[in-house]
Amino acid sequence: MKSLFAFFHKSIFIIFILVFIVILSLNIFFSRGFHSTELPTPPEFNFITLFVGAALSTVIYFFRFKINSLAVIIPSKYTVLILLLISVSLQLLAVKFLSVNPSWDFGEIFRNSQVLVKGGELNEYFTMYPNNIFLVCLLAIVGKIFTSSLITYQLINIFIITLSQYLIFRISSKVVGKSLGILSLLVSVFYFPYIFYSPIVYTDTISLLFLMLPLNILIASNGSFKGNPTAIITASILFSLGTLLKGSLIIFVIAYSLVIFLFFTKWKKSWFLVPFLSFAVVSNLFNYTIYENGIIDQKKVEKLSFPVTHWIMMGQNEARFGKYAAEDVVMTDQLLHTTSRKKVVNTHLQELLKRIEEKGWQGNLHYNIEKLSHTWTDGTYYSLNKLKRIPFHPENYQRLIDSNSGYLLQSYARIQHLFILVGILFFLLRVRQKSEFFTFAMLSVIGFFFFFILWEARSRYLVSLTPLLIICSCVGYSVLDKKRMKKSQNTNDVNLDI
Repeated sequence: MKSLFAFFHKSIFIIFILVFIVILSLNIFFSRGFHSTELPTPPEFNFITLFVGAALSTVIYFFRFKINSLAVIIPSKYTVLILLLISVSLQLLAVKFLSVNPSWDFGEIFRNSQVLVKGGELNEYFTMYPNNIFLVCLLAIVGKIFTSSLITYQLINIFIITLSQYLIFRISSKVVGKSLGILSLLVSVFYFPYIFYSPIVYTDTISLLFLMLPLNILIASNGSFKGNPTAIITASILFSLGTLLKGSLIIFVIAYSLVIFLFFTKWKKSWFLVPFLSFAVVSNLFNYTIYENGIIDQKKVEKLSFPVTHWIMMGQNEARFGKYAAEDVVMTDQLLHTTSRKKVVNTHLQELLKRIEEKGWQGNLHYNIEKLSHTWTDGTYYSLNKLKRIPFHPENYQRLIDSNSGYLLQSYARIQHLFILVGILFFLLRVRQKSEFFTFAMLSVIGFFFFFILWEARSRYLVSLTPLLIICSCVGYSVLDKKRMKKSQNTNDVNLDI
């Protein structure tokens, strides 16, 4: 039995290595940051930023001892406070100068939260996309407690991003040590999407809470996952609530379940069922609540909500490289209004097979390379595209992306993105210890990678995953050899090769 579980652990590590090689390779040859703003990528941009990113990563790695020594001696309490205040300041500046009039899905959620605050019913948009009902309900609760103004929601968004950054510090400190916690927090404070998504109140940033809170509850002071029923059930419920916000967060539920099965012993392995049971209970209870309270019409949702096959079919739209495709939305909407749901699903599956067959094996290979590059090589995480949609101050956005400042901004995003990925490469080369957290992180990356090959994809959908990327990357750059570094008695280290 032990050999079987050793095989599972080794298989996860090997699959993660293969997935990461693909991601890193794509980022060497592609960069889609400019593409997200519908601007051409300057011809020398990729080479220059690749060179600078590699040079920066090399310098940081070779000076890791001095950097770590500094992180050890500085007072962590004041450092954390200062860094979080810097984060809040940067986000407030983004909100002040780059806020937009709520449009697209963001606008629907914003306006309908105000409707719910006044006791109204959600509009037809939510019969098509019931996956966004949970967020609109959360914002309505905020609106009832405070106000339902845009600035109130943006302040809540800033609070969630900042809390997530603090939890990155907490989790890093527990898993590896305080010095790594400081370094992880430093990276997260200046992380491009955490700054530039602060004006956009949507699932991408709100979802961070439903990863970081359960992980913080689960991880004990020695870095291992707690095995007591209270922690397991609470974390499972929070992970499940995340799936109401974004369907892709089911990956965290599955990853946690697999971690329980792989690391728990004897009869305790049966706890792996708890995340799935929590998911079933939370989903059904939420649906029952919104239908019984008249928030939305159940029959309309059952008739007109887009089936999962819609997003899988759209994920194979060759012209859009698996991104949002208006023609696919129109097709699904018309089918749902004119025929049975079963026939809609069958039509989707037929169209899906047709699109795959028409591309052929070479076409499918090229298509998936392009789709993955659009998903995994955009250091802006599509944030600049969202900020250009009806900005309050168009002149500010234009100054941000003009030829000079835009080049510097995109360079910052790409170099930072490469820095994170190279850190994960170092992480792979150095980690020599099985860990619940690292296994959870690897399973999550593997899950997101394959999920967005099948599903409709955008680079912004990866924002939910970024805390795990940051922590693993900082582990790669860190110094945690007990023989070389003096650590405080409260620091819990994992063994790394230096």
